[in-house]
Amino acid sequence: MTKLRFKKLDLRTAAPFGISRWTNTEFANFVIELEDAQGLVGRGEGAPNKRYNETRRDDAARLKELGHAVVRLDGPAAIEDFLAAQAPEMPALRAGISGAAWDLAGKRFGEPVWKMLGLQRPRCHTSYTIAIADPATMLAQARAASDFPLLKVKLGFAGDVELAEQLVRALPEKRFRYDANEGWDRERAAHSLEHLAGLGAELCEQPLPAADREGQEWLHERSPVPLFADEALLDVDHLDEVADIYDGVVVKLDKAGGIAAAFSLISACRGRGLQVLLGCMVSSSLSIAAALQLAGLADYADLDGALLLARDPFTGIERRGDELVASELAGLGVEPA
Repeated sequence: MTKLRFKKLDLRTAAPFGISRWTNTEFANFVIELEDAQGLVGRGEGAPNKRYNETRRDDAARLKELGHAVVRLDGPAAIEDFLAAQAPEMPALRAGISGAAWDLAGKRFGEPVWKMLGLQRPRCHTSYTIAIADPATMLAQARAASDFPLLKVKLGFAGDVELAEQLVRALPEKRFRYDANEGWDRERAAHSLEHLAGLGAELCEQPLPAADREGQEWLHERSPVPLFADEALLDVDHLDEVADIYDGVVVKLDKAGGIAAAFSLISACRGRGLQVLLGCMVSSSLSIAAALQLAGLADYADLDGALLLARDPFTGIERRGDELVASELAGLGVEPA
């Protein structure tokens, strides 16, 4: 009989992590463990987000209701299908259980998950996020990120474009992406994107509130910078609602609902001619390892969630500067540090 465990994972960032809506230092994630009769343990991480009306407490309560059914299912595909039907509103819970199920399956078969998915060993160059703070702190954080040629700068605050210009002037050797996290209205977004294009911006995530699709259509027609949907799209079921008003999609396992669900979303994006940025929440290397299995399918990667932590409780991802390389060990290839 498979055993299922839900464990709290309290994470702390090395510095306050700010976006347009909030600034936090502590993040209430969780780890799912699935242990089979032979004692093999699969682990997965969930990072619930209040923006999507999901909390760790709610996830734990829902798992108590569903756990007895989950442990009777055979294999990660069956588990993901079951959870998509029973808990569609809890993608982080689904992602945590998905990661554990794939990790356990890989350990049973003696193969890394990426090989089970028919993929090459994944590796990617990740951006590093410069969170919202005072200008001096943001500049110091950018200077300190010496391993990362590409920085993603959080915007959506008073004076954000001026700060972006200051960073570009101070660090001309860097490349920059931007993320407004729904922090602009359409007129401000149009003005900001025009300015950011002149600074060489590669792309901008979620410039407008997700619900403002009319505004996003207006902005998409005018923007000189590629625009990527993040908060505006969780999963493949809603792709048609945004496919024509963005240039790309930010795919996160904790939004999509797990490894197979994210794989499906990436494939659907490809079918619609949309670019894919594989992203993450603030999380440990356990969550990053799950996302990293799919890195070879994405155009861009922003998988720095564990690099922002004061202490990473998991180990196993190989890092060479800004390059992350998935493990060749069975399962997700990470273990508790």
